[in-house]
Amino acid sequence: MKRHAFTLIELLVVIAIIAILAAILFPVFSQAREAARKSSCLSNSKQFGTAILMYAQDYDEAIVPWFKIREYAGQPLNERFWFGLLHPYIKSTLVPPDAGRTYTVGGQPQGLHRCPSWSLERYMEGVNMPDCYPGEMDAYMPPTQVFAHYGIVFQMATRGGAGTPENPYYHFAGSLCYPPESGGLTRYMPEVKRPAETILIGDGITFLDKGPTYVVISIGCESQKIHQDGANFTFLDGHAKNIKRNPERYLATTVENGQTVYYERYFTFSME
Repeated sequence: MKRHAFTLIELLVVIAIIAILAAILFPVFSQAREAARKSSCLSNSKQFGTAILMYAQDYDEAIVPWFKIREYAGQPLNERFWFGLLHPYIKSTLVPPDAGRTYTVGGQPQGLHRCPSWSLERYMEGVNMPDCYPGEMDAYMPPTQVFAHYGIVFQMATRGGAGTPENPYYHFAGSLCYPPESGGLTRYMPEVKRPAETILIGDGITFLDKGPTYVVISIGCESQKIHQDGANFTFLDGHAKNIKRNPERYLATTVENGQTVYYERYFTFSME
């Protein structure tokens, strides 16, 4: 009886073809999975946008603060930060505090506060990019508690920067619900000149540091590696979109006192 079999060369050719196909397809599958994660995160961001508008409607057009003053003794932090203030409008899961504690220790964000693409490695890669803040977050890491894989901008009474391309103006639209003598400042929607281009919330992190000592909120260039080479952000008109690379380096210009000045397009609410 005559038997047929593969020669060694034929077998090696088949293995080589399979290896080539795998090398082509595996990155495609990985990119498809990341695209799905990015879409899920973007959906979270859009729901934050709806909540921001609903909060403003209920509070005389006020922009939701990143933090508010304690209302009663022992009030958990997850009620006082932005994600707790938006909770009535999105009804997402908050990690409950341990009994008898002010801080929420242990656990990870859940529901809308969790981004499936977020990782500490990606976050730190963004932080340590040359155009961001290399080494600045090392003293706070690793987190004791992560409240959200998102951050929110804080209040600024006056704009910062110098108006140059290297040091553009910036003016965050955040609010802090504290007495004015303690730095409190409430911004209102009508103050925002370009709501469709002004970021309030985005990929980043809200966390309790390794102390635990401080609650740290981070948003901006730090998030530029969360979704491959970009991050998702929520704007003050309620919409959300993905911005590639460092969102702080998208600049716009205007004329002041006869001179052209530069400002951060997405982080300056008071200029147009």
